[in-house]
Amino acid sequence: MDTSVLENTAESKIAHELQKNGLLVAKPYFDQNGTDLLAFMNMSDGVKFCRIQSKGRSVPKGKSNNIHIPQNYVSHGFIVFLYLDFGDSTDELYMFLSSDLETWKINKKNEYVLSLTNSNVRSKLEKYVFNSSKVTLIKTIIENAETNGEFNKLIYAQITETFSSFTESCSVVVDSNT
Repeated sequence: MDTSVLENTAESKIAHELQKNGLLVAKPYFDQNGTDLLAFMNMSDGVKFCRIQSKGRSVPKGKSNNIHIPQNYVSHGFIVFLYLDFGDSTDELYMFLSSDLETWKINKKNEYVLSLTNSNVRSKLEKYVFNSSKVTLIKTIIENAETNGEFNKLIYAQITETFSSFTESCSVVVDSNT
């Protein structure tokens, strides 16, 4: 299966499950700090949200697969969803909080890494299966979100990127006049 197709399937499945459970889901038109989706409980002044990274992986028999999450993406309002396609017409959805990610191995690139094989994935991830208790956790995370902290992670990263592009553009203009 084409990786982009699997990633899109994962994102759609995650959004569907969250909306089915009463959360509002938005797809940002930017890629900042691993934010594929935003989840809200309501839309009002001082809105609180959590950032969601969606991962889609296939785990065929006899093969392994890894998930990499840069450490700097992770905050209390960051959640990773993993959609697994087992290739035999079965799939499952798993959810990881920041505290779960912090138990994963860290590689030399300062990324949390989860290694999966078809033979151990279901037993290894059993406690992370997405269910109604996970929805309650998401709602609690959103209710307790540090509005400034999560907003800063999104906006200041984008402002920094835009400012860097602007500065590069200005230096090109200055250099072309000399």
